[in-house]
Amino acid sequence: MFDMTSMLLGAAVAGIGISITMLSMWLTDRKSYYKAGWAVGVGFLILHVFAYWIYARDGSVVAGTVACALQPIGAAYLYASVRQYFDAKFSLLRTVLWVSLPYLLIAPPIFAAGYDGVALVIQNMLTATLLILGGVIYVERWRESPFAIGTLALLYTVTGVSFALCGLVIATNGQWTIGYPPQNWAEELNTAISILALTGAGAMTLSLDQMRLARRNQLSAMSDPLSGLLNRRGLAAAVSDTLSENEAVVMFDLDHFKRINDLHGHAVGDGVIQSFADTLREHGRSSDPMARLGGEEFAMVMRGVSMQEARGIAERILVAFAAVQMVSSKGEQFSCTVSAGIAFGQSSGVPIEHVMARADSALYSAKRAGRNRIESGELRLVG
Repeated sequence: MFDMTSMLLGAAVAGIGISITMLSMWLTDRKSYYKAGWAVGVGFLILHVFAYWIYARDGSVVAGTVACALQPIGAAYLYASVRQYFDAKFSLLRTVLWVSLPYLLIAPPIFAAGYDGVALVIQNMLTATLLILGGVIYVERWRESPFAIGTLALLYTVTGVSFALCGLVIATNGQWTIGYPPQNWAEELNTAISILALTGAGAMTLSLDQMRLARRNQLSAMSDPLSGLLNRRGLAAAVSDTLSENEAVVMFDLDHFKRINDLHGHAVGDGVIQSFADTLREHGRSSDPMARLGGEEFAMVMRGVSMQEARGIAERILVAFAAVQMVSSKGEQFSCTVSAGIAFGQSSGVPIEHVMARADSALYSAKRAGRNRIESGELRLVG
């Protein structure tokens, strides 16, 4: 037989440490509400453990009723925090209230009225449903981090199943009025699994959060904050060192950008850069890396394209950008243009730096030829 009291207290101590750790992490990143939700959820489960311990020791109906009330609220917070981890706009508190309020009006009063077995069945089944749903959400998003998310999905699901077994055993035995904490193989199994799952899920959630933070920092280091595109470092990481004959670099440079800054101010100039970045994303191919190299200079690397296809995409971008109407700080409308240069790799493979240099040379040929055009070597492609 398991020492239920020691195991319950051990679960509470482990939960306190994990909850405090998660809460302290939320305090350093207040936008990550799922951390606070997870910490609060574990906090409710800890309170449930202590209330249940008192109920097991003294047979206090009040303590048992409180324990019955707290467990599903904690599970609701855990479920809602999983939802919010993947969807920051998800309303954590609203979900908890929608789940908890109807339950609090039903199960605890039933427990207090002496039908504790009925209340425990409802409690365990609701807790099981919430945890299994959390596991399902993890399964749906496992590609983000297969090992960590897969482990969390397993822990949530197995724990949920163990709670369901507790409810099923009570219902199967017809124990609608018990008067003391149920003691059976399902309860012992659930206690053991809950302790392992609480510590394991806590550690894995912290690990997953750190991996997401590391990816976010890496993305920040490789992206341009103004345009949202890759920066030079990010572009270098996104493409191979050499380009073949069906791979091209297109260099773009906004025409008369200094004049725009001088006439309308740098804030408007920043808006022009953002507008061109939007045009690139809208009219370029999402599979092609796009970057702001600095100032008003941009680059796009196309893969698996012919000369004609590359020219067509670049021309589409030029035409679309020229049609965008900008608004100055004085409310005046104006438009901008962009020049471009294209260069291809070769079947033997050409270092991307050489291809970019040739595209850059073609770009300045476009500038000298009158701007708002694309050049490739000496050939004018669009004018």
